[in-house]
Amino acid sequence: MSAHQPGVYPVPSCAECGLASAGRCPSCGRHLCIDHFGLEDHIPCGPRLIQRARTTVCYVCGSPLRPQQWSTSVFAHYIDSCTCAGCRRYICDEQHTRMREERVELVMDGVRSHRYYVTRRYCELCYPLRVVGGLIGAGWVASALSIAAIAALVFIHQL
Repeated sequence: MSAHQPGVYPVPSCAECGLASAGRCPSCGRHLCIDHFGLEDHIPCGPRLIQRARTTVCYVCGSPLRPQQWSTSVFAHYIDSCTCAGCRRYICDEQHTRMREERVELVMDGVRSHRYYVTRRYCELCYPLRVVGGLIGAGWVASALSIAAIAALVFIHQL
């Protein structure tokens, strides 16, 4: 006999403790409760954070950084990866972040939605290029323009 009730949706359970999930980790994608949402609080992100401690330094001054994520409620999660949004290199917040912005990303998880407050920062090099996506975006634009120029030259040469 099935006990299916219309309008009742199962809530995923935490991968660490089995309690009701509060959201998904953006790094590993596992369902986690509020207590285990932090990077250092669940596997595989906790051991990975310890292994990468030597490489998680500001690319300008070399000061050690600690990417963080935490939850304040079942639907509100905060994420700070300590990376530049333009070049994706680690950058310190105190001295070498030229611009810092908070963005709210709404993510649907079944019938629930979660608010992820993501900290985006730009370094000195990427700040002027933030319109095109920083250094990486500028590289893509430059390669697209060079391919278009080559194609135009080939087309003109064929005429």
